[in-house]
Amino acid sequence: MRRKPSPHPRPDPMAGRPSTLLAVAGVFLIAFSAAVPGMLRQALSGVAMLVALGAAGAAVLLVRQRAHRLRHSLARSSARSKGLERELRQRATLDPVTGLANRRQLTERLDRVLAGATPGVTVALLDLDGFKDVNDTLGHAAGDELLVQVSQRLRAALPGADLLARLGDDEFAVVWRGPGQALDQAFAQLRPSFPVAGRQVHLTASAGLVAVGDQRGSADVLRDADLALDAAKGAGKDRVVRFDPGLRTAAARQQQLATGLRRALAGGEFTLHYQPVVRLADGRVTAVEALLRWPAGGVPPLTFIPVAEATGLIVPLGWWVLRQACADAREWFERDGVAVTVNVSGRQLREHDFVERVLAVLDETGLPAAALVLELTESVLVDDAERTARLGRLRERGVRIAVDDFGTGYSSLAYLVHLPVDILKIDRTFTASGVDSTLMKVILQLAEGLSLQTVAEGVETDAQAAALKALGCHYGQGYLYSRPVPAGALSF
Repeated sequence: MRRKPSPHPRPDPMAGRPSTLLAVAGVFLIAFSAAVPGMLRQALSGVAMLVALGAAGAAVLLVRQRAHRLRHSLARSSARSKGLERELRQRATLDPVTGLANRRQLTERLDRVLAGATPGVTVALLDLDGFKDVNDTLGHAAGDELLVQVSQRLRAALPGADLLARLGDDEFAVVWRGPGQALDQAFAQLRPSFPVAGRQVHLTASAGLVAVGDQRGSADVLRDADLALDAAKGAGKDRVVRFDPGLRTAAARQQQLATGLRRALAGGEFTLHYQPVVRLADGRVTAVEALLRWPAGGVPPLTFIPVAEATGLIVPLGWWVLRQACADAREWFERDGVAVTVNVSGRQLREHDFVERVLAVLDETGLPAAALVLELTESVLVDDAERTARLGRLRERGVRIAVDDFGTGYSSLAYLVHLPVDILKIDRTFTASGVDSTLMKVILQLAEGLSLQTVAEGVETDAQAAALKALGCHYGQGYLYSRPVPAGALSF
């Protein structure tokens, strides 16, 4: 029986060997004829020469075969190498999630534009508002799915763009010729909901625009666009801001201020002033609010606190304020029953050991938990279950929680039902606009229904204090009673 040919034949072990053997035999005969003397050598010389010539030809043929195989092998290796090189180049210049250009390709394009002095080129940095919440609630796989859908809508909305790139996280970049009105269409495309992980997700975007001109390189272009993007976010998001040279000046000033804040924190340049909170029924001081001051810097809190927030310095500053305020308040509480209220930033509350550190400060300073009130703004408290749980744990230990500047954020009392809140501090704008306003009455009535204590901020006249008392407001705070003063100047 004949065997079927194997689909994967083994290489013949004798392939190429005849030529090799013939070449070896020829060399052997030539050497032998040289060694054998006389007539025998003459008799064999003719045969030897023929064999030698054949062997030489075989050797040449063998060398050519080997050279051909080597060239073929090198060609295949070169093709594989070029294919791998192309794939590596693509990976180096494309975003792996969306398939858009990445930061490297963007910077190379911008450097070419600047080198060629190409006129009329606009760059936009676009950031998705609320994308972090998608990652936090639905997971990073859902976040990647959302990014793919966003990239598809941006492609459809910006067909004339020279380059569309994803720079990382939820930040995109667009390069095109023209002034940049095309972003209006892009924003409109992003507003309809996105189906992600079985849910409908809504997004908006913020963007910064810059015209390529006097910048020295791609880094300068992206810096200017990023400054405009920050301005768009700071102005309320869901908008486009065009770069203005004044933004560079403001950024330089902020950097200088941040450097000064770091130096002041390390050098102990900060102090605390305190403003009394008065019970309207009898005029008694029941608490004082700790307010941060920087005398050596000569910079007002409304200027340096936003910089501290933006740089993250608010976290170490916040812990310093809490520790100092609790240390100051121990004597006041023991002697006069006066509590202290301390402002807490959203960044500080996000610290995983926030509860433990607050309790450690109370233990360290000897201040009872009942003597401490933590103030937070509405935006910090809303829609964050983890923060709410942390505050709930502190309330269980006796610390009270106050909503500061109520009415300037979400302006909704509905969420107060579900939050661990004890005190509602009504923003000074309501006091200044008229204590008898309908909105003030509604706030006080609903707060009473929720068993929340109310503090009216910005009380400056006896008439305001009397009207607030008549409406049922419990406490007042403002210049009528005292300006913020150092601890040594307080009197109860």
